[in-house]
Amino acid sequence: MEKVKQETTIIKRGKNLFYFLLGLVLLRPSLNIIGHQEIQIHSSLPSFNINAVIGALVFFIGLFFLIRNIKTIKSVPLFWPIFFFVGFSFFSVFYSINSDESIREFIRVATIFLLYFLAYKLIQEERDWNLLLKFILISYIFPGVVAFGQFALGMGLPDEFGGFNRVYGTFNHPNPFAFYTFFILGIAIALILSQKKGVITKLDRNKLWILASPLVFLLFATYTRSALACLLIFIFILGILKYRKILLGGAFLFLIAYFLSNVFQQRLWELFTLDPYGSIVWRLRLWRDIMPISLWQPWFGYGIGTFNSLVEFYRGFEWGSLEAHNDYLKIFVENGIAGLVSYISLILGLLFYLFRIFKKSIEQEKTLALSILIISASLFIISFFDNILRTTALQWNFWILLGGWLKMASLKKK
Repeated sequence: MEKVKQETTIIKRGKNLFYFLLGLVLLRPSLNIIGHQEIQIHSSLPSFNINAVIGALVFFIGLFFLIRNIKTIKSVPLFWPIFFFVGFSFFSVFYSINSDESIREFIRVATIFLLYFLAYKLIQEERDWNLLLKFILISYIFPGVVAFGQFALGMGLPDEFGGFNRVYGTFNHPNPFAFYTFFILGIAIALILSQKKGVITKLDRNKLWILASPLVFLLFATYTRSALACLLIFIFILGILKYRKILLGGAFLFLIAYFLSNVFQQRLWELFTLDPYGSIVWRLRLWRDIMPISLWQPWFGYGIGTFNSLVEFYRGFEWGSLEAHNDYLKIFVENGIAGLVSYISLILGLLFYLFRIFKKSIEQEKTLALSILIISASLFIISFFDNILRTTALQWNFWILLGGWLKMASLKKK
């Protein structure tokens, strides 16, 4: 009798933690810009923001859960690549040139993968997985409504050179909002095309069309070329391998956007002509300037989260943003060859698992399996040109989705 009570208590706690996870999935994208606002209770105390408080809370909950379940979590896919990548990040705190920033960044990065483990362990059946998918889709509604308001009122972020506004929803910049839009759009398209009974009904498909159509518009309204490149990769691969109509529709959509939008034309020509005053050339100059500095500490880098400090010291603010706009270069500078190799091994391991799931999926599930594989590959490719790993709201829900997807594959295999 006592054993039954203990098992019941464990199941109840697991469900409560799962609902907590769903709450994070739902709210984190909406709190993004508000949570970045610095709050200072007293002049003698350091300032803080809501996102940092939520991140720290989730970190300690996830860490406690990891320690309590370490024996079973060791068997979770990608455990060892994550262990080495996060381990090198933690190790770098002790020799970092900016230890305070390294501690904050370590907690942020570690929390992403703790949520992956949480999702993998807490999802116990297909109903949990379907509920997670719904919450991820619903999480976009409020940021999307805010973005539409920005577009309608002309209140987006003014471009420094082009003289136009870019929507950003509840995010602090159009780029992270664009990547989250692509992430949600990819899932919505996959579910619309999915024929698996129980995942999507005819009514659900109509609702997804209502969600997906504005998503395309908002993605173009961000004018984020790297996110549009993600969409182009997604449409091209999905179209070539499975859906020719998607490929033709995507090509038609890009042509319409090009001929009807002068801003879209301007953004593309800046890319192809390498405008010396454009963001592409700025990125190339930043990478050129920081690469020799990175080679002074090639093996373990300068410490996680120190890229901006290095750029500020050697280049200053006069050259614009301090962000790397290249996740792989950022990791190399901060964690050296050791950190970069561990991160690349994590990516390759993930893509291997996703490809294997796709190959073994039955026909009704292949579309969703292929879509998750392409979404992941697209984001990792575009990480060469933007700050994907820095987009916390996207990373949280992306890795939670992956944790749930790999768990479902494991359950079906058993």
